Amino acid sequence: MPPNDVFDETLEKPLTVDDIDAAVSKLPIEVDPPAKIGFEQLLKDRQALSDDNTLLQNELMELKSRLATKQELDALIKPYAGKAYWFMCVYCGTVALILVLSGFKNVYGNSFILADSVLEFLVGSTATTVIGLVGMVLTGIFVGARK
Repeated sequence: MPPNDVFDETLEKPLTVDDIDAAVSKLPIEVDPPAKIGFEQLLKDRQALSDDNTLLQNELMELKSRLATKQELDALIKPYAGKAYWFMCVYCGTVALILVLSGFKNVYGNSFILADSVLEFLVGSTATTVIGLVGMVLTGIFVGARK
């Protein structure tokens, strides 16, 4: 039995789904009184919402413009990035072939001899080309246009 002197018979029998459904209708319904807002306050709130809407619309247009610019730049850069990559691959492959051929002084009766300064120039220019092209491609080729 509960400690107080009021006894509830529902505690003695097990709860069912019907009891749970019926409990909702037994609960008291409390309704807050309607808020009293003056007409001037409503106009101020409407103006504030209108101003916010205008600011958000302007920001949305600016973001759409930036996105369109970025997409155009990406479309312009993509073919150049691919061409730069293949140029770099062919150039490095050619330099590697020249270095390998210069390593074999007399193969099959043919001699392929290059001066050391020429080989140094080839290796140096290859490094410069690779670093420059990769740097340009990775930074987006035209970084100033993206800002």
